[in-house]
Amino acid sequence: MANNILDTKNDKGAKTTKNGELLSTFKESNNKRTPIQTALTRPLYEAIGQCFLLLNGTTEEIPDSSDETKVIPRAVYEVRVVSSTSKLNIGTVLIVKIKGKSSILTEEENRKMLLGVDKSKIVAFDDLSHWNFNNIEGLSASNIRELDITAQEAMKM
Repeated sequence: MANNILDTKNDKGAKTTKNGELLSTFKESNNKRTPIQTALTRPLYEAIGQCFLLLNGTTEEIPDSSDETKVIPRAVYEVRVVSSTSKLNIGTVLIVKIKGKSSILTEEENRKMLLGVDKSKIVAFDDLSHWNFNNIEGLSASNIRELDITAQEAMKM
């Protein structure tokens, strides 16, 4: 597994591990109504990195915006920045939410990760985007993927 550290790109120019696993992808925003926020969001990968150490994952139920009598799942993941090249310090904890999806982790898997029984999981997100509203910020994504790399390899990305 030591030879699959990031250093390649796929045919679409996206960064991958040497064994071809796609790292996090970032949602491109070209909103003409918020040009400053759009410009600030573009270097998101430089700020937070492209893969993360998964700490836990839960599912919460939220009201459906189109029908308030219904609820939909939202996966909530707590991840740790592990990239030594990111602008955030290694170890910074971030929350990423994925609307319409359930967590990939069960309650038992969360317990095992908390106790250190399970090996560390390095993850990447699809369409990762940052939002900021009334002095609150967050990260949203469309999907999460577990990568087949170690935490030490992820630190080099």
